[in-house]
Amino acid sequence: MASYSHSFIIASTCLSALIIEIIRTSWRRAHTLRGLPTPRTGLEWPWGHEKTVFVSEPGRAYRRWFAECGLTFKIKASLGAPDILVLADPEGIIHLMQKRIYDYHHSGVVRPRVGRALGKGLGWVEGKSEHRRMRRLVSPSLSAENVKAMDSEIRDATMMAIESFRSVVECDHKGVTLDISAWTSKTSLNIIGRAAFRHDFEGGNSSEAQQIVHKRKKGSSPAARFVGFFTLMLLRRFPILNSLPIPAIQAQGLARIAVQNGVARDMIDRNERLEASFHQAEKDLLSRLLLAETQQQVSRSELLEHISTFVIAGHETSANTLAFALWELARHPETQQRLRRELETFPGEPSYEDFQTKLPYLDAVLRETLRLYPAVPYLERVAQKDDIIPLRFPVRLTSGQEVREVIVRPGQTVIIPSIAMQRQEDIWDNPDEFIPDRWLGVMPPREKLLDGWSNTLAFSDGPRDCVGMRLAIHEFKVVISAMIRRFSFADPGDEITYGISSTLQPFVKSRLEDGPQLPIVVSLA
Repeated sequence: MASYSHSFIIASTCLSALIIEIIRTSWRRAHTLRGLPTPRTGLEWPWGHEKTVFVSEPGRAYRRWFAECGLTFKIKASLGAPDILVLADPEGIIHLMQKRIYDYHHSGVVRPRVGRALGKGLGWVEGKSEHRRMRRLVSPSLSAENVKAMDSEIRDATMMAIESFRSVVECDHKGVTLDISAWTSKTSLNIIGRAAFRHDFEGGNSSEAQQIVHKRKKGSSPAARFVGFFTLMLLRRFPILNSLPIPAIQAQGLARIAVQNGVARDMIDRNERLEASFHQAEKDLLSRLLLAETQQQVSRSELLEHISTFVIAGHETSANTLAFALWELARHPETQQRLRRELETFPGEPSYEDFQTKLPYLDAVLRETLRLYPAVPYLERVAQKDDIIPLRFPVRLTSGQEVREVIVRPGQTVIIPSIAMQRQEDIWDNPDEFIPDRWLGVMPPREKLLDGWSNTLAFSDGPRDCVGMRLAIHEFKVVISAMIRRFSFADPGDEITYGISSTLQPFVKSRLEDGPQLPIVVSLA
């Protein structure tokens, strides 16, 4: 009875707060984004347009609305929240992400989730001075020079995974069906451990590695179900719920807690007794962080936040990109064979310099994978100040007037649907198809393209772009090269969908409850 009363009180409080908030924002909504087009399709009470976004393949709803409304429009938010500005105009994105990014913070949905899932590090911090301080702390360890110095560790970690992979595959000459995402996760975790932290995750098979992967997967699974969407919408409307002990919310932090209370402390304990001169000589991220701690530039708690951020985000995003690439190569055997032929022109493993300049088709495979499967499909920001966003392509208001700017007020939520923009039909031929050759020919008109790396937002853009981009690119090339030279990949025929749980992740459509996975048939090449 007490439990029922408690639940009733919470429900009544939430309902009352919702009614008050709807009344409070009704005037503001009427005077914000006035005249911008709104999609006539996909609107459902009380979810606005957001349920349509959730139940559709990532990016698909926005692409339909591009055709209906253009590249700049507004959508109705769930539960009576203020309208959301959808920004897909290249000039507007340059303005927001390159020139005014510190005036647009992560939303009340995104920032708490980043803090729970990864840690209160570089991806979580807001404010120009604090973000720049953190970035200056970690970016030297991830420079082009230092990534080159990590090359041997990346290769050693990759070969550990290759040998483990081979021991399973060579047992059956007809091929073995494996969850390739589990293997890429182990590989990427071992690479980030060795290259950035001088820590051996034993090919991703150590007990601590298995715990991290298991807890991260457990925290990802709810997003594949409606409860994940419902929770996110409640959090957008009632941010205070972030502090309540809701199981689906708490599960997002399981991997971070495991890293901070386990392997991160082990890394620190094993290394902090070394002389400061050792850390000054070493170029890895852990050495730089420990040196900063001895110089009182960071606290112990911040040190733990940085480690968990890079261990979790640094391995998960790369792992999923590798898995999607191998899946597409499995589905396109002629592309796979062409890539293998390019790699076989080298008598041994390509050198670091070879990967930079002498493997154009491998580079095209990387670019096409990230065009189709950006790790973060949508970017969600909230304006902190009044702003005027310039547009490259005019938007027609409901009055018929055409404008080339949008006025936003503090508190305005802005969504940049990067996965939809990277699959626009009027820019890319057959935009849903995996066609690496598109990067080797004539590119689409420059004015239609994005301004980020390889004309995508795969690594975000501007002052808050991905600090580990160089490491991620080199890791991709080393791992894919090693795998394609030694193994053959085929599609087992499972219907694959992909959903968003912090990052873009693959699911077997008939087994969503099993969490992220990507089966592929693997045999010796």
